[in-house]
Amino acid sequence: MSIFLTGAFGNDIFNGIQRQDLRLTNRPKSILGRWTGEGTSNSEPRYTWIDTNNNYRVSDLYIEDGSYVKLKNVQIGYKLPISILSKIGAQSARFYISAENLVTLTGYSGVDPEIGALSSFDIGIDRAIYPQARTFRIGTTITF
Repeated sequence: MSIFLTGAFGNDIFNGIQRQDLRLTNRPKSILGRWTGEGTSNSEPRYTWIDTNNNYRVSDLYIEDGSYVKLKNVQIGYKLPISILSKIGAQSARFYISAENLVTLTGYSGVDPEIGALSSFDIGIDRAIYPQARTFRIGTTITF
């Protein structure tokens, strides 16, 4: 059995996918709790296509805690005993099942806090690069 955990703590991420100046993109769920008048949200600005107050300029509104713990890889394998190997004429045989990117624990509202970067200037900026895929594998290694 093999388990690989990875994580980061204390880093901030600029959640660039929430920028409101990008008109033709999906909005985060938090937009439903936006400011709509007296007594409503103090954390999510009002939303309008004509932003005369410049509410959505780049600011700390987009900075989030990027801390996370990720179960990066789990693998469980079984090696056949020699008594069975001798009957099938093999020297060794191992069967396994594995999973990658199984679980991510984070408070980050973006898709994946383990963000990619297009260049060294993008470090710490989430530009909606596809997250890492969750992968499942079943395999065998047999030596004759």
